[in-house]
Amino acid sequence: MPADARADAAPPQVTRRDLVIAGIYAALVLVLAASGVGGSGFLGDGPQWSRPVSVALMLAACASLCWRRGRPVVAFCVAGPLAVAEIIGGGQISAYFLLFEALFMPVMHGSRRVARACTGIAIAAGAGAVLAALVSGAPGPVVFLVVMISGLMVSTPLLWGWEVRHHREARRTAEDLAGLEHELAESRAARAVEAERRSIAHDLHDVIAGHLSAVALHSSLAASLEDPAARARSLATSREAAQAALRDLHAMIGVLSDAPSGTLPSATLDWPSLSARLQARDPAAQIGIDPALTDPARVAPAVQAALLRIGAEAVTNAERHGRAPIRLTIALRDGSVRLDLTNARADGKTVGAGLGRAALEHRATAVGGRASSGPVTATDGAPAWQVEAVLPCGTVPADGGPAAEASRSGQLPTTPEVHPR
Repeated sequence: MPADARADAAPPQVTRRDLVIAGIYAALVLVLAASGVGGSGFLGDGPQWSRPVSVALMLAACASLCWRRGRPVVAFCVAGPLAVAEIIGGGQISAYFLLFEALFMPVMHGSRRVARACTGIAIAAGAGAVLAALVSGAPGPVVFLVVMISGLMVSTPLLWGWEVRHHREARRTAEDLAGLEHELAESRAARAVEAERRSIAHDLHDVIAGHLSAVALHSSLAASLEDPAARARSLATSREAAQAALRDLHAMIGVLSDAPSGTLPSATLDWPSLSARLQARDPAAQIGIDPALTDPARVAPAVQAALLRIGAEAVTNAERHGRAPIRLTIALRDGSVRLDLTNARADGKTVGAGLGRAALEHRATAVGGRASSGPVTATDGAPAWQVEAVLPCGTVPADGGPAAEASRSGQLPTTPEVHPR
């Protein structure tokens, strides 16, 4: 059911304020009647009924004002006709005040449908009064008086009521818009928190998880080695990876706890460390990294950061699941930088679809590139795993978020923007 229909079907509400106003009008009727101030009406030289009858009619009209706000149509249907009758036949001045109130209340407090209906009825009644004066052959002064009274008593309360109603509706609309804007701000804040949470999760996965994977791998390897020198090298590599993980974890905790806004964690992640991790997994790993990759004049800092994160994820996967031979190449060609990491894998090994593979695509997309990972067949026919990423050297999307801002400021962010999956 529409709101206006529900309002019309609701029981009339009588408030204390309405009772007070109705009592004030009743007192005004009695005071004016007792003072003798009044007119003769329009039907003859004198009132058509006695003063007690006029007072009774006006008090009945005042009683209908008890529902002036909860059910204004009651005042319109009761006080309106009684006031018009008194103006025509009785002449009490209080009738004009009650007629004003009867026309104003439906426009001010009624539903839009009630306001329009009462406005139309009032205008038709005013026009009918003027037409009746003309048809009845009333003298010119009387016709002029009818026109003036009808125009003033109809137009003034209606125009005033609609003006106040429009201002009230505009205020409510502004309040609703303010509420929606507040909800939108809360939603944006929640999305920002969610994006930051995902970014932190990706950082932990790319950096900390990579170091811990190296710790687990070399610890297990050391336990199976009989050569003391090889065991010592494996344990040293494991210790270095653990220390790097601890430093990165402390850096992230510092940023999240008490670092000023905008400070980025200083992670121990670079291409030499990633190359060392691959060589620890496969001493004969083929690694070729273009030195121009770290030149900000040729590769935007945001692209460097995204490529480093993609490389960290690819190296972690190669350490954890891959086998020798391993090959990593990063080259600049035709305005773009291409990363290609391939490693052998066990035949029939299940292909995962976890956070790491999604992180590759998100980080590449954040700087306007693309990345993919999946099983391939090596040249010798053996099963292998390949990670490919192609990123633009200096092109950053206009709405690239933190990545674009980092590119403009010349900083190397550690947390490029990650879009929700």
